Amino acid sequence: MADLFDQNIPFKNRVEEAYSYQLSKNPVYRSFIDALGMGMDRIPMPEEIPLLPIRAFKDTRVICTGCSEKLLFKSSSTGGEGRSSHVIADPEIYRTSFRTEFYRHFPEQKYSILVYAPGYSQNPDSSLIWMLNDLVMNDPDGLSKFLPLNKPLSSETVGVITKAGKKVLLFGAAFGLLDLIELGSDPLPDSSHIIETGGMKTHRREISKNELRKSLSRGFEIPLSHVHSEYGMCEMQSQCYALGSEWFGSPHWVKVMIRDPENPLKNCPAGTEGKIGVIDLANVHSCPFILTEDRGVMNEDGKFRILGRWSSSNLRGCNFLIDVD
Repeated sequence: MADLFDQNIPFKNRVEEAYSYQLSKNPVYRSFIDALGMGMDRIPMPEEIPLLPIRAFKDTRVICTGCSEKLLFKSSSTGGEGRSSHVIADPEIYRTSFRTEFYRHFPEQKYSILVYAPGYSQNPDSSLIWMLNDLVMNDPDGLSKFLPLNKPLSSETVGVITKAGKKVLLFGAAFGLLDLIELGSDPLPDSSHIIETGGMKTHRREISKNELRKSLSRGFEIPLSHVHSEYGMCEMQSQCYALGSEWFGSPHWVKVMIRDPENPLKNCPAGTEGKIGVIDLANVHSCPFILTEDRGVMNEDGKFRILGRWSSSNLRGCNFLIDVD
């Protein structure tokens, strides 16, 4: 396989190699392609590649022949739904993926991370916690750490980081961060940044992303432009970030599409709501081609916005009005 993270290799070429590898080594994806009546006579363009419904990760073991399990990540389970499982054959691919994109935006020399989430020992099968644990342990100054749960964030904890000349990066589940405010946490320095990653929606009512970002900005007294979002999932080995807005960009080894729910082989035009589809080349040994159950819309610049989970009631077939604050 070519270097998945080599930007000098055109994305189309990397996708073609991954597609051929999947057809020859991944029995789950090959069966899916065979069921669609597609063969090896033509490799589709990246935007035309059939995307495996994400529920396959609940029903089967998705891993290429010849690969062995080094890690096993499981999704959280809400609403009584079954958990997805993602077999990781090469942890170094995952580590390279999340470190490269995270440090592109938040270099480890400038930021130390305070994580408000359960620790690794409590969630060893969470891909997010595995990532955050790695980022915490990789802090060259040893200042990053997991915060104790159900306790307010104090200025003393923050001061240790700022006195070392670094910026604070608070990372946590959306509603957990709101809880941290309600616990009476001290304001953060203006230079601080926050990354919220959704989750914990079963603990209280859902709010819009815009309302969430404003609440975090007010509660921690930092600029709204310093509140960011992360998009990832158990079934992916890459993350996308929305920096100071609700619009997500993706790393160069990832392509995000909005697929027509009534015809998942068709892409929706910009401004039209559909299902979020992902090509994540870091998933080369499981399946890089995934159709999620998330609703989304894309703008003319190729950035996407998350609108929630998909349901049959969302089959509207009309353009979604993009509201930009």
